[in-house]
Amino acid sequence: MGSNTKSTLHKIVILGTPRAGKTSLMVRLAKGSITDDIKSTRGIDFHVVQSEPIAEGIKLQIWDLAGQSHYRDTGMFDDFVAGASGFIFCYDASDASSIRQVDNWIEVAKKHKRYSETKKYLVGLKADMVDQGQQTALHSLVDKYLDQTDIISKHFIVSTHKEINIDGLIHEIIEDLQTL
Repeated sequence: MGSNTKSTLHKIVILGTPRAGKTSLMVRLAKGSITDDIKSTRGIDFHVVQSEPIAEGIKLQIWDLAGQSHYRDTGMFDDFVAGASGFIFCYDASDASSIRQVDNWIEVAKKHKRYSETKKYLVGLKADMVDQGQQTALHSLVDKYLDQTDIISKHFIVSTHKEINIDGLIHEIIEDLQTL
């Protein structure tokens, strides 16, 4: 990156179901690889991602909030999401019932002053563990979110461990952020 190039920092906040794989997603996006010894988030964690050469001048700051409701319901959440350019709402794609918890996280995120201006993604994690029957059930549940474009703009099913659709997700995020 040249010394005359200015980078824009975009904050992306990962929210969602406990044990869905949010921390693995954050580490995969930040470091490009993952290990088996990732620990569950206690409170908040974040990484800064230099996204070159995908898009020169774009940096991502990816924040991960623990999925337990007592973290969601604390006053620190408002400070945590301040300045967010986008939200990634996560669920466990191998457990279709976990998508129902996304509604709670969307309601919490809507309290963010600039929520309507942010990019919003619905991401099913653990794609490598999803069978055909689960995938069919997921599509009907996901359609509810995609039909309401003010709630979620795009949906991905990814696997952080098998690198399924990770590049597609990061490229889409970068492309969307360039329009902000």
